[in-house]
Amino acid sequence: MTSPQTVLEAVATATPGSVKTSDGVVSATTQLAGEDKDGVTTPEHLMAAAIAACLQQSIGIAASSQDADASGVSVEGTVQLKTEEEAGYTSSFTLTVSGLDADSAERVVEQAKAICPFTKALTPAGLSVTLA
Repeated sequence: MTSPQTVLEAVATATPGSVKTSDGVVSATTQLAGEDKDGVTTPEHLMAAAIAACLQQSIGIAASSQDADASGVSVEGTVQLKTEEEAGYTSSFTLTVSGLDADSAERVVEQAKAICPFTKALTPAGLSVTLA
């Protein structure tokens, strides 16, 4: 069995009030969840965007291997941050997929979940994926 090889490495640095990737593609002003400042994001927004984009791209890969049309696929990512009785927070992740035909949707999404590194990492943490 061969050992895994790194295909891509993404590096981001967060400082108080900002986050930026090493390539400069992502550069955002950040705030704490619950603060309300226009044009300022939270880590939860970034996470929702990341998991939605990852699954959407994985659906495209899965659909092409199954001769299904994924050109109109949309994935909405939701991250919920919840307080715990003790100090700290928990989170839950929901992805809603639309735009696949009923005949192939379940099959394509199951394969995509197996491909997507984010859904694989988050499944034990309470990720749910629904078809709309």
